[in-house]
Amino acid sequence: MVIHKITFSDQDMKSRIAYALPALLLAVLVVVYGFAPNTTSTVTNKKMVPVDTTKKGPRIKLEEDNYDFHDIEQGTKAVHVFMVGNTGTDTLVITGTRPSCGCTAAVNDNSRLAPGQVSRLTVTFDANNKPEGPIIKSVTISSNDPTKPEAMVRIQGRVVKSKLAHKTMMHLDGLFQGDCAKCHVDKGKGELGARLYEADCAICHGLKTDGKPGPELASEAMMKHTPKQWQTIIADGIQNTGMPAFHTRNKGPLSDEEIASLVEYMGAFKKEAERNNMIKSIKPGASGTTGSLEAKQVKGMASSTSGSANNTHK
Repeated sequence: MVIHKITFSDQDMKSRIAYALPALLLAVLVVVYGFAPNTTSTVTNKKMVPVDTTKKGPRIKLEEDNYDFHDIEQGTKAVHVFMVGNTGTDTLVITGTRPSCGCTAAVNDNSRLAPGQVSRLTVTFDANNKPEGPIIKSVTISSNDPTKPEAMVRIQGRVVKSKLAHKTMMHLDGLFQGDCAKCHVDKGKGELGARLYEADCAICHGLKTDGKPGPELASEAMMKHTPKQWQTIIADGIQNTGMPAFHTRNKGPLSDEEIASLVEYMGAFKKEAERNNMIKSIKPGASGTTGSLEAKQVKGMASSTSGSANNTHK
């Protein structure tokens, strides 16, 4: 019997080891982690939520609906991931995500969620050119949940001065440029009075229940000012606060006429609020006659003033 002795050179051995090493590593990954890597697929979220079989149809479920960043440095971006799940029995379709303003972005990684499946909603707040002070932003999530077609998540925090920024107050003209201009400038172009207020002012001075950061128009903080003070505040802003200067001479978007229309609208709103409070404060007399007469007099005065106010716009 002839025995053939097979020998390998050092170079051959190194080549064989080089070819065998990737296969060995792949085998280790499969044994230890239970999967093989796939460079062409996206990373999926394996977290699941319990399904409530008593609730038929899709059901949206937020792991949390509010997140506080606390301090957010000027010029940085604050990012938080909200988990959105489906606890229903049918596929949940997320049809859209709508941030409350241009400085906030929302990206959802999966728009179709099977029962029990979860997606990641990444919300980013851009603090570039933002003044110091508190912020509250929201993202509305639209879906085919028949019981809750719109859900909302909120982020909040306080913008603080950048460690690299100059000690003087940051100029707020950046609020009227770029993405911010979509909310603070573009919507109000060509508008006056109430429409201009709704477009340019209500984004900050709307209802607190909607997460707006500034005081409401009907609040004491707003109503305590005179028309002259309102004009100055709108035109020149308030230093060291989130209230920017809106006049064109301060690099803002509003002219004298536009600011005057805002002041006129706010003044009419204030007068109407004062009249309503006066009517509510009137108590009926012992027989009810005196109180009724006083109420009629106040209502008559309100109607007369309201009519004259409307005539000024004709």
